[in-house]
Amino acid sequence: MWSALVVGVVIVLLACYALDRIFLEHKWALGDVVRLAFWRTLSPTVALVLVAIGFDALYDHSLAAVLCLIAAAILARTGDIGLRFAEGMKLQVVKSGAAYKRAFVLAKGMGIPLKRVYVVPTGRGHLTNAYGLSNSIALTDNYGKFLHGPLLDFVIGHELGHVKARHGHRRLVIVGTIYAFVGILAIVVSYGLTALRPLFDIVAILGPVLAIRYVSRRDEYEADRVAAELTQDPEAGIKALASLYRITETPANFSWAEELFMTHPSLEHRARAIGEIGNLAGERITNAVAEAATGEVIPH
Repeated sequence: MWSALVVGVVIVLLACYALDRIFLEHKWALGDVVRLAFWRTLSPTVALVLVAIGFDALYDHSLAAVLCLIAAAILARTGDIGLRFAEGMKLQVVKSGAAYKRAFVLAKGMGIPLKRVYVVPTGRGHLTNAYGLSNSIALTDNYGKFLHGPLLDFVIGHELGHVKARHGHRRLVIVGTIYAFVGILAIVVSYGLTALRPLFDIVAILGPVLAIRYVSRRDEYEADRVAAELTQDPEAGIKALASLYRITETPANFSWAEELFMTHPSLEHRARAIGEIGNLAGERITNAVAEAATGEVIPH
C-alpha cells in the first residue's frame, strides 16, 4: 500500500514539473525534473510514511518505532536540503551592491550580527526567493530587477526578522517536541485504548503536519511585522509582497482548507495584517496590492 502511494506521488510530481516546463517556461532538463520529483517525494511523502510505520510499531512497543522516527527526521531534513539544491540554490557570497549595503545597514539597526549576504542565481527554474539563514541572508539575483528602495528594504527586513527570531532553529525544536508528544500518546493508546487507534492514526499523521504549517505561517506574519516596523512603510511592504506573488505566479488567495497546508499565508491575509500595523485603510491596502500585481498606478 505504501509503495503504491509513493509511486503515485512520483508520477504526479513528474507530470507537474513537466507541465511547468511548458506553461511556466522553466528550462529544466529531463534530469532536473527527475531530481526535483525525487527530493520532493523524499520529503514529505517518504518521511511521513516512515512516521506512520513508526507509530504503528509503537503500539507493539517495538524498537523499530524509534528507528523509523529517527529515519523519518533525517529524510525530512535531507529532502528539504536536496530539493533546494535541485531547484538551483547555489549560495554565492557578495561583498558589494545595493542589497549588500542595505542588509548590513538594516541589520545594524536591528542589532543583528549579520555575517554574510548571499546571492542565488535564478537558474533554469526561474527561482525567485529569499532566505533567512543563521546570521546570514540570501536573495535570488533577480530581486533587483523588480524591487527597489523601500520595497527591497522590506524583503531584506523580512529575512532579517527570521534571523533575529531564529525561526529555523525554533521550528526544529517545535517539530521534535510535537512528534515526541504524539509518540507518548501512541504508547498510551497502546495500553487498553485500542478502539481509538483508527482515529489516532489520522491525528498522528495530519496533526503534526498541520501544526508545523501553522507555526510556519505565524513566523511569516512575525517577519512581516518586523519588516514593516523596521521600514516604517507598510504600504511598500504590501507592494513588495504583491510583486513577488506576481513574479512567482503564486495565487493571491487560497481557500481556508488549502491554507491549512501552506507554509506561507495568502497574499490577502498578509496584506491585511501589514495594513493593520500601519493603520492603513482597506482601500489603500487593496490599491497597493493591485498596483504591484498589475504594474499600473491606481489614482488615490
